[in-house]
Amino acid sequence: MHFIIGVDIIKIIIKYFFLFLLIFSCASIHKKERLKEKRGSEISIRTQHWNTGSDSLNLYMHMALPLNYFVFKKNIDHFSSEVTFTLVISDKEQNTQMYRESWKEGITKPYYGDTRDPDNYFKTEKNISLLPGTYNLFLNFQDEDSRKNWKIVKEMELERVNYLSPPLLFIKEKNRQLHQLDFIIQKTDTIWLRTQVNLLNNSDQDIEYTIIYNESIIDSGEIEISHMGIQNLYYLPIPFAQKKRGRYAIELSFLEDKQTISFSYGYKTKNYWTDDVDEVVGVMRYILPYSEYKKLKGTNDSEKWHTIKRYWKEKDPSPETPGNELLIELNERVRFSNKNFSILMQGWRSDRGRIYIIYGEPHIVDEFYKDNIGSQYQKWVYSNGKEFTFIDRTMSGDYTLYQERY
Repeated sequence: MHFIIGVDIIKIIIKYFFLFLLIFSCASIHKKERLKEKRGSEISIRTQHWNTGSDSLNLYMHMALPLNYFVFKKNIDHFSSEVTFTLVISDKEQNTQMYRESWKEGITKPYYGDTRDPDNYFKTEKNISLLPGTYNLFLNFQDEDSRKNWKIVKEMELERVNYLSPPLLFIKEKNRQLHQLDFIIQKTDTIWLRTQVNLLNNSDQDIEYTIIYNESIIDSGEIEISHMGIQNLYYLPIPFAQKKRGRYAIELSFLEDKQTISFSYGYKTKNYWTDDVDEVVGVMRYILPYSEYKKLKGTNDSEKWHTIKRYWKEKDPSPETPGNELLIELNERVRFSNKNFSILMQGWRSDRGRIYIIYGEPHIVDEFYKDNIGSQYQKWVYSNGKEFTFIDRTMSGDYTLYQERY
């Protein structure tokens, strides 16, 4: 790793060479991202249902669409876009259309940067009355300016609620309003679960909750129902003073019913291959000058994410497109390294992983010979003349850098 720990000028040369290689591959990556968009990637559709009468249910749909999918027009003091929604719900068994609606919604943002930020979403919701049953849902979004379409198809089974309905996750923002989320990206001491609770006159009014992390129970308790909810809907406050990033589940229990919701806690990293900020910073040391890497490493998690996001936003070769081609390429290289070079350590930490992340796929891979003690050698040759030779001294498949030529 001596060429990485060297002086800043070497790091600067490596950084710009890496960026050149990424830009060189933009055309093919851009095509992949387009295909990914058409599959509805990153569009979030959350549903919840509850009883509204003796035989009817309310289906609640929460839709979150990335703003950078859409074309925005410049107005005098804002930017605007228009989206057309088409929703069709059919009975699965009879294949009978039970509900159909098309409508338009406008989106306005004060700044152009808000429309390109992949972390910004347009959120809307819909409530529909249905009978219990199994349904096929088809939802189409169309950008009215570009005429591009995104489709979501899913199956739903709607059953009457006995005592507890399936919950949804909410968090209280600074304005004290509750907002539905799929993940939690900021520190909080309370999360809120909306659920329908059908109380009995002679029943205990407490809802039991259990918080699970990595298949282990880390907290439990009871929430008292102290008032009547509209349509028996309640927002249950769940204490949540956790610091570990990862996947959580909360199980609610009341009488004979149990309902579970899962969610991710930590900084949202859908733009990266991992939600571990220290791993992302570790990979950034292959790209940044050493002094900048040390400065980044010394900041807190929130500042790290902010700096990394700003860095890749500035390096985006085509800000007008939904995806950052350089970051997409980096993600693919890291994922490939973790999948193929994780022997004694994570693949991105290995010598082969480091070279692959910086320079990409070699033009030629030559496993050319073993020495007299059985060590296997592997040579990577790039079309620009660079060569890297690796050696597996332990005969375990873990190759370390043996020689490099420029």
